[in-house]
Amino acid sequence: MVPTPAGQSSSQPLPVKELGYFKKIVPFKNLIFTQNSQKSYEQKQYKTGLKFAKQILSTPQFADHGETLAMKGLILNCMGKLTEAQECVKRGLKSDLRSYVCWHVYGLIQKTEKKYDEAIKAYKRALMIDKDNIQILRDLSLLQIHIRDYDGYLVSFGFFGILKIVLGASKYDLLRLRQNQRVSWLGYIVAHHLLKEYSLALGIIAEYIKNNTPSGYDFEFSELILYQNLIMREAGQPDVALQKLEENAAHIVDKVAYMETRANLLMDLEQPKQAEHVWRALIQRNPECLEYYDMLQTCMGIKENPKAQLAMLDALAEKYEKAAAPRRLALYLVEGEELRRRLHEWMIPMLRKGAPSLFASLVPLYKYPQKIAVIESLINEYVNKMDDEGYGNVNLEGNSAECEPATTALWLYVLAAYHYDRVHMVQLALNHIDRAIQHTPTVVENYMLKARIYKHAGDYDEAARWMEEAQSLDTADRYINGKCGKYLLRAKRPYEANKMLSKFTREGENAASHLTDMQCMWYELESGRSFRAVGKYGEALRKAHHVEFHFNTWIEDQFDFHTYCLRKMTLCYYIRLLRMEDKLRCADYYYQAAKLAIKIYLRMIDRPDDMNEHAAMIKEGMTENEIKKMKKKLKKQKEAQEEEEKKKKEKEVKEEGLQRGPQIDAEALLKTEDPLGEAAKFANNIHTFGTPKVTGYALCAEVYQRKEKVLLALKCLNEGVKRDPKHPLLHIQKVKFLKAWPTYDLTGLVRETAEELVKLVYGEEKDAAKLNDKFKIANQHDFASRLAYAEAETFLHPTVSQANWLLKSVEDSSVNGRSLRMMIKLKDGIEYGKYGKWSKEENDKLRKLVVGMFPLALDFGGGVPKTATSSTSDASTASTSSESK
Repeated sequence: MVPTPAGQSSSQPLPVKELGYFKKIVPFKNLIFTQNSQKSYEQKQYKTGLKFAKQILSTPQFADHGETLAMKGLILNCMGKLTEAQECVKRGLKSDLRSYVCWHVYGLIQKTEKKYDEAIKAYKRALMIDKDNIQILRDLSLLQIHIRDYDGYLVSFGFFGILKIVLGASKYDLLRLRQNQRVSWLGYIVAHHLLKEYSLALGIIAEYIKNNTPSGYDFEFSELILYQNLIMREAGQPDVALQKLEENAAHIVDKVAYMETRANLLMDLEQPKQAEHVWRALIQRNPECLEYYDMLQTCMGIKENPKAQLAMLDALAEKYEKAAAPRRLALYLVEGEELRRRLHEWMIPMLRKGAPSLFASLVPLYKYPQKIAVIESLINEYVNKMDDEGYGNVNLEGNSAECEPATTALWLYVLAAYHYDRVHMVQLALNHIDRAIQHTPTVVENYMLKARIYKHAGDYDEAARWMEEAQSLDTADRYINGKCGKYLLRAKRPYEANKMLSKFTREGENAASHLTDMQCMWYELESGRSFRAVGKYGEALRKAHHVEFHFNTWIEDQFDFHTYCLRKMTLCYYIRLLRMEDKLRCADYYYQAAKLAIKIYLRMIDRPDDMNEHAAMIKEGMTENEIKKMKKKLKKQKEAQEEEEKKKKEKEVKEEGLQRGPQIDAEALLKTEDPLGEAAKFANNIHTFGTPKVTGYALCAEVYQRKEKVLLALKCLNEGVKRDPKHPLLHIQKVKFLKAWPTYDLTGLVRETAEELVKLVYGEEKDAAKLNDKFKIANQHDFASRLAYAEAETFLHPTVSQANWLLKSVEDSSVNGRSLRMMIKLKDGIEYGKYGKWSKEENDKLRKLVVGMFPLALDFGGGVPKTATSSTSDASTASTSSESK
């Protein structure tokens, strides 16, 4: 059956006048348009398209014209009117089931709704009517590659570009439809590559290269050569790959990629001497690339020989005098006096130049206590020398003929502040940063460092105040503005943070909406945590769902690259893109958002009263009348806020025609009837796509255990055990599951699989209490493990208090890991009820103990007294004024 043109389908042909209107809505295959034709859909002239559709549908005999209804629905869909669009397209399809246009549009609508299986069925139904329609074939192939249906993608490109391939033959019967289009060849090659049919992919690409070798410079051909080499390497043919790489070296434009590929192939072929020459040549091109030094050491076989590594680095440092990388890497290999000498030679020039990266280059050394001692000794020596001899007379190298610049003292105090902040000596860090500020009050970074020190000490209010001070010194710097907003969020002041961040948005625009549009996920996460800290769980959930929306957007954005990368011949990067997208949700941002959402959903189940953000305000000894007044006041405030937000949204729709960003209602999220099911959606993405975080698998195991998904819970526990069998949070979930294990009623293959997984996770131990006791004995000197034991013990024996055990853990100096973060975790766990009931006296004792260890921790009643804060601020302001004068 020969298909009829769009607008002239077999059951509903249009006369000349109406057909003219239809042509102005959208051009389809077999329709020839002049240059000034109106293409309303493709040019996004939505209102114009609707006008022409209305003119056709207003004629009584064409009121149910299928293809016009379908196009009207497609335009409505692009305008964001999804429900109306669905109804319109379905009406059109019902009116004309024999129109490929209706089926094609129905597929496009289903794709918008992310119903990919339905969309593929619709495309295939359209192709049954018009089997040679290039646009439908293209849409089908894009959707198949998008959902990783590589077999279907191969078939689509087979129809799209290639009739058949005779295996073993030297030539191919090719290109039934678009034999001259390069995209057809490349799509078919990529399809075979992704299906790991390397011989077929290499055969086709060799045939293509044979017939399309350029005479001169050609970047796209260069990329094709590198892509051919990638397939050969993945096919396990490094010798052939190296041979082809050398043959085509003159055609490869990206010389760095050529050299890196050649060096890796030589290493794969066990030719380290030749590979060494290539890595040395790469170091000559870029002596700051740390990866090249690592690969050079591998080639030389000195990875386990520190002396040989040091000799190599010294030789390269002498050869490339301006390169910092070999000198910095050498610091990580030496100890004692040699380390002291090299640190002295490294630090003095950096202090004189005022290099901000000085401390960052020393951070890797802080893993080793002996090296920390050397760094501290040198810093103290420099500071004492500076104090004894004075700014204008000192020479840190001992050469009295030349004095240090005045700025050396400034950067020395900054380095000392960084160091003491790193080793948790807060007061010394504050003393040194105060000296730096006194030395030069106009350096913005010093105020930022002081804020950082207070943040690490637990005084988020003071940290935010100093960051605001830094921001006020340079109001045109967006980075400082962002930092200030972040610190305000940490101080549980989300609305003030919003106001601060709005300084860099368009006038009158809400910073939250702007940053959501910009996919600024650090803001979404910090804002979500801030809202959670102040009891606004709905807003916190909304921020987590915003991050989920961003990841979904990136996955949808692949559609733009499936054709672009084939046209531009960026095939190696296209394969990397596909593989990156396959594990996109392994990213830490997604994990953090999922963790935030899952914990709130579980809190809805465990502590439903917490979801009322005003519960704490109402429970504080109020009379009934006072409670009524408070509720009435809060209700009015809420209604006023909702009305204001509604007006803002209406204004956005009026001005821009579309609502911006994800439209997620915080109240609706809190009113969900199935919080466990919502948590499971996030958990499913974590365990399906994987995560390097053991805590992620522990969290998923808890969700699945509550849903009684036994095999999924065991699978998550098993994945966690593979990564870190002794992780405290994983231990808690292991105990919880083991206690519930006898209660599960499993049969058949499910039971057998579950028992195998139980053996992998637990070994021969089947008693939850014994498992917990063994964990306690094995990890008695680790504070996080003690918390895990106490939580598991409370779960096993809810009536037994763990207060004394945990208070002794806080007091015991032999217990490692008693950080402020762990103390806050203990406090939050007590409030949640994870460690049993605690009396007021026990809570007070904990508070006193923690304040004794961390005097500035606001969470335990510490912090800088307000009087001291005011005087410090006044002094800082005075010194700044004096300097400016």
